Amino acid sequence: MKLLRLIAAGVLLLAGCAGAPPREPPVRRAPPGAGPGVAAPPGAVGAPPIETTGPRFIRVLLSEGTPEVILDGEAIRAWSPDGRLVAEAAGRVTLSAVGERIRWNGSRLLGDTIDAAGSPDLRIGKRKRTGRVRVLARNGKLLAVSVVPFEAYVAAVLSREAAPRFHPEALAAQAVAVRTYAAGAAAKPRNAAYDVVGGVEDQVFDGLDGVAAVFREASDRTRGLVVLYRGELARTVYHSTCGGRTEDAASAWGRDVPYLRAQYCSDCSGSPVYRWEYRMSGAEGRRVAKALGVPPGKDLRIEVAGRTPTGRASRVRLSSGGVSRELSSAKFRRVAGYANVRSLKMGIVPVAGGWRFTGEGWGHGVGMCQYGADGMARRGAGFREILARYYPGTEIRGVSP
Repeated sequence: MKLLRLIAAGVLLLAGCAGAPPREPPVRRAPPGAGPGVAAPPGAVGAPPIETTGPRFIRVLLSEGTPEVILDGEAIRAWSPDGRLVAEAAGRVTLSAVGERIRWNGSRLLGDTIDAAGSPDLRIGKRKRTGRVRVLARNGKLLAVSVVPFEAYVAAVLSREAAPRFHPEALAAQAVAVRTYAAGAAAKPRNAAYDVVGGVEDQVFDGLDGVAAVFREASDRTRGLVVLYRGELARTVYHSTCGGRTEDAASAWGRDVPYLRAQYCSDCSGSPVYRWEYRMSGAEGRRVAKALGVPPGKDLRIEVAGRTPTGRASRVRLSSGGVSRELSSAKFRRVAGYANVRSLKMGIVPVAGGWRFTGEGWGHGVGMCQYGADGMARRGAGFREILARYYPGTEIRGVSP
């Protein structure tokens, strides 16, 4: 299992993320109550949750759509949104959804929302969660949302999205990008109950444990700095490796963003995924075709049917037995697996027993190339120069500590 976790961590570091296209702003409700400190000791009644607003905290979705959430802690307490202590227990607590209400340890039925905290720590699954976690029941399912101090979130995300061996200037640029992305998400939250997803849909957040000093230093050094375009927070998306040229937002997501246009980049040539190859077996090709609505036969064909101006595949065609379907290459890549088809800057060649995919880079290719940023830093560029290259026309503002 340890080996699998290490492999998964390596995949995340190489893949990069912050890849969601621009989102429409939903109506924002009051954020969940939370305090960043440790809950009151066993036997004492802790203070009620504190409503958090502004940029000091960010709400991160930990899990969604599960029938149960298991909390672990020496002592666990739960409050209603208005701050009333509604339940407490020692050790493990199992929360389950009953329609729009939450059942506490198989007995007490609580309201649709609680804020839980543990002493000395609260753990969900195997991860420690600092502060309080809001749990909500929706249609028989539970959502768990952690409210995290904003700058601690920046350092924690940085530790999952960048390699510790990156140059300090590259890490500083990445910290500003992470902070800007998160601040924009908090201003236009993904959901009324949370600002960001703690996974590749937004930025990978895996708790506050084990954040190395290099990441905290990059976050502290750039504290408060964000990227602005015409006075508004920029959408500072990023990816692992562009393979020589970044992608236009318009080509990737159908919406032009002036500071997210293609840039030539030769600084990521040191990336381990600058060039890649994947052999798709016949069985895997049939699985993918079936999942995409094409009944696979012995004559199954998979080919690129269109390209963007930067040479990335925009459409993929699958055909077999007289049935032919063209679809977005992004959808094809999602079904084939991001770790297999690492980018859309690819070619597909039929070979004996399957297909050979060859490509350049990893990720959607829009915005900052992380390995390119590291290459620039090693040539002597500072973090401001790096950000100006990948987000042209923007400016960096804020108050440094």
